[in-house]
Amino acid sequence: MNKKIIYALIFILTYSVLNAQFKKEINNKNTELKKLKEQINKLEKELSGLSLEEKNNLSILKKIDKQNLFLGKSIKKIEFEEKKIENQIVLLETKINILQKKVKNLQKEFGDYLAWLYKQGENSTLKYLFNSESFNQALIRYRHLKYIHNKSENMMLTLRHTKAELETAVVNLEKEIEDKSVILSRKQTERKKLLERRSERNRVLTNLKKDKKNVNNEIEEKRKIEIAIKQMIADLIEKEREKERRLRTAKLKGEIENYPEFFNYKNFENFAELKGKLNWPLQNGKLGRNFGENKNDKTKTVTLNYGIDLIAKNSQEVYAVAEGIVSAIEWLPGYGSIVIITHRDNFRTVYGHLTDINVLEGNKVIAGDLIGRVNESLEGNILHFEIWNERNYQNPEEWLVKK
Repeated sequence: MNKKIIYALIFILTYSVLNAQFKKEINNKNTELKKLKEQINKLEKELSGLSLEEKNNLSILKKIDKQNLFLGKSIKKIEFEEKKIENQIVLLETKINILQKKVKNLQKEFGDYLAWLYKQGENSTLKYLFNSESFNQALIRYRHLKYIHNKSENMMLTLRHTKAELETAVVNLEKEIEDKSVILSRKQTERKKLLERRSERNRVLTNLKKDKKNVNNEIEEKRKIEIAIKQMIADLIEKEREKERRLRTAKLKGEIENYPEFFNYKNFENFAELKGKLNWPLQNGKLGRNFGENKNDKTKTVTLNYGIDLIAKNSQEVYAVAEGIVSAIEWLPGYGSIVIITHRDNFRTVYGHLTDINVLEGNKVIAGDLIGRVNESLEGNILHFEIWNERNYQNPEEWLVKK
């Protein structure tokens, strides 16, 4: 069989599998997008009815920050969907090109057969048989004619089927192009809304900074909520264990051959060996608040810091410190939008006070990958950074490379 035909058949079969995978992934993202949309709309209703004066308080800043996180997540998921649709369009265009060539070749082959029949004239089949010199020759000629007839019928059926498949592919391509247009419109709407909310956030933040009580309230809130990160880590550990149990059962039943890449942490770099060698999540970041107990002379309070606070520049880029999987993107009072990355052997890193988050939950990252930017809080441009092993918090200063 011609190599080109073999490649074409392989592509068409592969396309069917990829198409099913794409549709499943897009459906999952659509479900997540619907949830985000509900959360965004709920916060929109709460914020839209307030006057400018009413918006100048800490609770409103929290709501704006939450909505910004949801909008950012929504945009990233839309971009994921957009990429999948673009891949679908490329696959469909390739498939259409292959099918068009196949139809052209079949039409030529069938046309050649019809031309041959025409040249033979009427009753050519009977003449061909009766002119045989022996019974054996007549039998051979009969079988030959039967083969040609069957081949022409199969050719005709293949041509019809290929034409129908081509028409379906063209319709699907038109739908994907239409879907892409809808997706682009949605992305533009969400981006516009996000820009509006960021502008509003800057105005509210500027007004709140004028009263030092608001800054002290945020610090106090951070002290109270620190335990929430510990609980999130504990929840993630349980989720990972449950996931591992399900995958182990599936492997024993023969439902899967190997663990999926997003869960196979054993192939990741050994986090424990990186102690004292980790790059800082910020370039040229300065230490603001140390690990452990910190005394605030102004408020006369002692806060326990499970990590460190790094003083950053405005909207400074934040990078992953090691290879891992993004396991959570959440919002917490006092810490804003946070990203948690799970590394090998149950190590986790936490990045707080983020904006422009560049990853989605489930994404694999390596050291140096951009995960977001530092978001300004009432205390200033500060990145909160933590390292955990199982349920035990670590001193990040012992893990980061010495400056």
